[in-house]
Amino acid sequence: MSRPGTRQRRVVRPEPGARQRSPLWWVVPLVLAVLLALGAWVAYGSGWWVVREVRVQVDAPQSTAPWAEEVASAQEVQRASGLRSGDRVVDLPRERAQRSVEELPGVDSAEVGRGLTGTVRITVHLEEAVARTSSGGDQVVLDADGREIARLSGDGGEDAAALPEVVPAPGVPAGERAEALARSLPTLHLLSGETRDQVREYRVAPEGLSTVLPDSYLVRWGHVTDAADLATREKAVRALLAEQPPAPGATLDATAAGSVVVTE
Repeated sequence: MSRPGTRQRRVVRPEPGARQRSPLWWVVPLVLAVLLALGAWVAYGSGWWVVREVRVQVDAPQSTAPWAEEVASAQEVQRASGLRSGDRVVDLPRERAQRSVEELPGVDSAEVGRGLTGTVRITVHLEEAVARTSSGGDQVVLDADGREIARLSGDGGEDAAALPEVVPAPGVPAGERAEALARSLPTLHLLSGETRDQVREYRVAPEGLSTVLPDSYLVRWGHVTDAADLATREKAVRALLAEQPPAPGATLDATAAGSVVVTE
């Protein structure tokens, strides 16, 4: 009991688990807001995160290396990408730039990446050159799908001499030559070196590839895209020529797997 005239004191304790708000509760949201504003300014309002340089690297297979500059020069690649110095790094349309570069003739694939110092790197991989053909006095370098990689004129065409030259088969109309290349060059690309060493002429047609061998043998390969299948057909043709050579000028039809039909 308390004595008369004395003041009673009461101690109030917080319930277990109850949280008390700090007097500085507003500091954390303020700091976050400042950081967000600073980040937005760095990304959009300052010159820290802008493209300072666009670097282009071109990787070319050995067969395409002599014409890498004609196929995809650094200036042409950058122009196709649409990327320029001064662009904001945060807004770079990398996927769109990659697709645009890959649409260039002779380009197999491309990658677009960012550096840490405002540098954008574009790496370009060129198609492999498989053959060449003549067109209006120029040498046209072709990939395995029959698409044009480069068009060379004058002395520039001399570098293409190492590539197999293809000609339209007799009777192929000009309007069907693109289809003839597309149907024939995948097969030519898979031919073994042993067979290529014997070829005197490569002929393309919508039905596929034909080759002229010594003694004017004409071998019809057709449209073959499986390396193992073509190797089996090559082996059958070589065996026939070695064991039962037909008369010079004969046609050897190897368009069907597992057999070679001879027409003399």
